Amino acid sequence: MRLGEPGRRWRGLVELREMLEAVPGGLDFAVRDFALITIAHNLSNTFAGQLVFKGGFVLRHVHGHVRFSKDVDATRVGDTSDARAASVLDADTLASAIRKAGIRNVVQFSPGSATSHSLQSLDFAHVRVTGELLPPCAVQVEISLREAVVGVPERTNIGAPYYEPFEILAMQPAEMCAEKIRALAQRLRATDLADLAVMLRDHRLEDETIAYFTEAKFRLVRRGRSNRIDRIERNILELADSYDDVVRQLFPNAPSYLEATNIVWPRLRTIVA
Repeated sequence: MRLGEPGRRWRGLVELREMLEAVPGGLDFAVRDFALITIAHNLSNTFAGQLVFKGGFVLRHVHGHVRFSKDVDATRVGDTSDARAASVLDADTLASAIRKAGIRNVVQFSPGSATSHSLQSLDFAHVRVTGELLPPCAVQVEISLREAVVGVPERTNIGAPYYEPFEILAMQPAEMCAEKIRALAQRLRATDLADLAVMLRDHRLEDETIAYFTEAKFRLVRRGRSNRIDRIERNILELADSYDDVVRQLFPNAPSYLEATNIVWPRLRTIVA
């Protein structure tokens, strides 16, 4: 094991393959999951104190849901006084950090070119994942640059089932709820509703707290306050036909469409003023 690698819970390629085959969701999901947590470890080390992880990756590895994800998603919080924060976050250093997350013949990462590199985001949408005993696949790395994290990030340990615990910064669930509410106003994606419903169901979150974060998130939306509750409700209704089929594959323990709407709908107009 190289210096800087996460502590392994497997002793060799064969044992790792057996571990991956035992992960609920199948081998394809497990390989992506293994790739994402391996990348997240090196990103957290390389850009220490600068990345706050969020989204499906956090629901899976911080909150324990079987939430299939193809991306590691984070918001940059800026340079800190952390002595390890030696790297400036730009496309070249991010690509280098993704490549350096690789472990010899176990797993390698080829990020290619950034698919988005602007004041708003820095994304690598097709990071090739290969390894001696791994079926090839691709994952994504998405870094939001346009906004600050509003709440105090949570320091938490992740790593299981592949690695010994290592620390990352994770976004508070209430703030992740706010980002999902904003997403529901902007796009049609079933997992946005599923993620929101699960967080509202499984965490003791006050509507007033989520509303505070939601107001901050909508300041960056071009249409801002205008008709936002109508847009959210319309998009939720449009998800009715596709939600159950999509979510069943990506988030097995998420509520059904009917259950999700019963959780989310009564709280929306309190949260989204």
